Amino acid sequence: MIRLIKPLESKTDFDNLTDLLSRCLNNDEFFKFLSYSLIKFDKETIESLTKSHKENGIDYIIYETNNSFLGVLAFKKSKFQGFELFLLAVDKDNQKKGIGQNLINECIKIAVNDNFKSIESFVFSDNKKMLRLLIKNDFRPIDIQFHSRADGMDLIKLKKYLV
Repeated sequence: MIRLIKPLESKTDFDNLTDLLSRCLNNDEFFKFLSYSLIKFDKETIESLTKSHKENGIDYIIYETNNSFLGVLAFKKSKFQGFELFLLAVDKDNQKKGIGQNLINECIKIAVNDNFKSIESFVFSDNKKMLRLLIKNDFRPIDIQFHSRADGMDLIKLKKYLV
């Protein structure tokens, strides 16, 4: 099941979300795709960022099975800055099962329902899985920021037009 969560209103959702983020953000194989500094995120930092998500304009949709969060998509929306797919993370043991695709489909529905004309996302150029997934969903590269990550990896800006 996919649903929009309000982690500050539900302790269970908060705990499940921060547990999933901790697993994903600290996985040796994948955390580099989610960190500019290449410094791992500790539990306290993840909890602090999650507690301040509203001030940062971030909302979360999650993929849940049997009260366990298997994937999360964070997005930011602003009438002035537009709609941004901010983060997509799927638990390592549940990848390649369509969870990321389902979360992107829901994200697109939210953007369309809120009358946004496009969705933007930033992806490190070595994150081939995410690049393939976004390009498959008609996101197109529109810009590149060279040497954005601590190891010199470039950041690609992609955009999907909804009109």
